[in-house]
Amino acid sequence: MKGWLKTPHQNTKKDVPDTIGVSVVVAVRNESKSMRKCVESILNQKYAQDLVEVFVVDDFSTDDTLNILKEYENRIQLIELKNILPADRAHHANKKQAISYAVEQAKFPLILCGDGDCIYGELWIKSMMQYYGKYAKRFISGPVDYFESNTWWSKFLTMDLVSMIGVTAGSIGQKRPVMASGANMLFEKAVFKEVNGYQGNDHVASGDDVFLMQKIFLRDDKAIGFVKNRKAFAFTHPPESFKEFLNQRIRWTSKSGQLADKQVKGVLILNYLFYLICFISLFVLPWFNWVYLFLGLIVLGLKILIDVLFFKNILAFYNKSHLLKLIFPIELLHIVYVSLMGVLAIFGQYSWKGRQIKK
Repeated sequence: MKGWLKTPHQNTKKDVPDTIGVSVVVAVRNESKSMRKCVESILNQKYAQDLVEVFVVDDFSTDDTLNILKEYENRIQLIELKNILPADRAHHANKKQAISYAVEQAKFPLILCGDGDCIYGELWIKSMMQYYGKYAKRFISGPVDYFESNTWWSKFLTMDLVSMIGVTAGSIGQKRPVMASGANMLFEKAVFKEVNGYQGNDHVASGDDVFLMQKIFLRDDKAIGFVKNRKAFAFTHPPESFKEFLNQRIRWTSKSGQLADKQVKGVLILNYLFYLICFISLFVLPWFNWVYLFLGLIVLGLKILIDVLFFKNILAFYNKSHLLKLIFPIELLHIVYVSLMGVLAIFGQYSWKGRQIKK
């Protein structure tokens, strides 16, 4: 919470001239539903066109994604991994290889990464670049939001995402970064090469964001920044089903054991144990002795008290303060799902973009 509050709020200035070139990189697989809107949103940015190049790297898509991208071949640089990697890589998660290859081809000093299922406002590039111009951070994480929906399920997912962005910004503000989003991140091409890119963790299916951030952080603890600017949002749709949600969260959680910063690992372990104690005290031990229920309620009450203060500020930034009234049921559901994620992230496997990823 302290880190979030001391992160400066940025306003995009439309009259500031664009002076720095940027290479936008989007690695995609089976994104035919959103591909046109994503590409159009990037091509329609309010940033000097001669200072932007767009790489879209197709990762062995099996739907209509590649055909859609070929419609834009005169405006983007299309890279097909099937023409570069061996055929047996079609069953592996290749996002790190996609980004690495695009970085090698990039002509500009800054790399701005997005996702194929995201749509970006017209001031996205300008907002991220103005932050870089002011603070010169070597790795910058940007905010992400879901498109608005009125279902209770989407509200839970929104609160979950908001909490993760809050932790991302807050931990960066406290110089102890633990999260970043590959859907919205900017880094220097030079520092990518200095830390040898994804070397050492390229075998892990996910983590193209946090692994790179942590490698840069361990090299320079002042190099990481967060763009607290509403014009810098990446917008995407929440998981459509509970199964998709589980697969997504297992994928995100499974990379935790590979983090380079041991202190961050320790914090994550303690955090998980706290959730586990809440879960056992509320839903398991009361079956043997109802007195344990009071322990669970006390711990839950303390958690809600702190989370209300935390969410109050972050939801205001998101213009979604009305979601705070759902804090109690969402907290209960959050305790259950986080406790479950810890087990599944260690022992489970997940499916992503039509691939079965083994742990």
